[in-house]
Amino acid sequence: MSLREVEFTSSNQRDTVYGWIYEPVRPARGIVQLIHGLGEHSRRYLPLITALLDAGFVVAADDHAGHGKTAMTSGIWADAGDHADRVVVVDERTLRSITRELHPDLPYVIFGHSWGSMIARGLVSGDSEQVDGLILCGIAAGIHGIENLLDRQALSAEADTEAPAPEAYVASMFDGFIARYEPGSGPTAWVARDPDVVRDHAVDPLNNFGAPMSVRFLAGFVDLYDAANADEWYPSVRGDLPVLILAGDADPVTGFGEGAYRVANQLVRTGHGDVRTRVYTGFRHEVHNEPEISGDVAREIIDFASRCVARPT
Repeated sequence: MSLREVEFTSSNQRDTVYGWIYEPVRPARGIVQLIHGLGEHSRRYLPLITALLDAGFVVAADDHAGHGKTAMTSGIWADAGDHADRVVVVDERTLRSITRELHPDLPYVIFGHSWGSMIARGLVSGDSEQVDGLILCGIAAGIHGIENLLDRQALSAEADTEAPAPEAYVASMFDGFIARYEPGSGPTAWVARDPDVVRDHAVDPLNNFGAPMSVRFLAGFVDLYDAANADEWYPSVRGDLPVLILAGDADPVTGFGEGAYRVANQLVRTGHGDVRTRVYTGFRHEVHNEPEISGDVAREIIDFASRCVARPT
């Protein structure tokens, strides 16, 4: 493996975004751009990145504005500036351009987890000719609190958008996340069924999941969620783009699996003929990190990406 660290100015004109391009030893057959989720960073995916490298894929990943090394360097956590929904999508488009310059002829697959699944959907909207496959893992769809409780009108009326978002909005967003789990479950038990994964998530200093989100960041998150799940998103993606959706049926971010099926079914209804959905029984949000199934999830991803890069152009 060779590793390139790249950096570029975020579209918010404030942050330097840090990214990494991992290249396999043998000639590469494709690229996977990995887009991480809320309150984490891209190097939490090293086991999956390693599996992709072994399978012959270049992997490109970065730490979003307000996250990971990007936030460690700027000192600003859980904030991406104004219009955060646009900032993170444009920044991923910049990473794609950098990666394309290094590997102009390789097929390109997008992988997005959780918030990253929203960013990935924004990235391919109206621009799907640029990619050869889309993987949506821990797909953010069917989140009860965002869809039924969060007061969008009040949130948009908040005067100090750079201030931490009031707890009422955050509580609405995460409402019911651990309601189906065993008594005494911690507040981030939804992350994984395996307690070691939850523990590592909590102590990782580059995660900083508890950092208070700014009002404008939360508003941008909701705006991107709405756009990614809107009826208008589906026709904005070309009909022959292969899509893989991965989720756990004990994951509130996916509506306990129902959100994954909802997106898949709507894709099929709107003429997208190559859609595969895998929902893992009894598992929670980070299916790619659950020790019991991580190998199987990696195989699903690699098999799908391999098929995408082998498709005739």
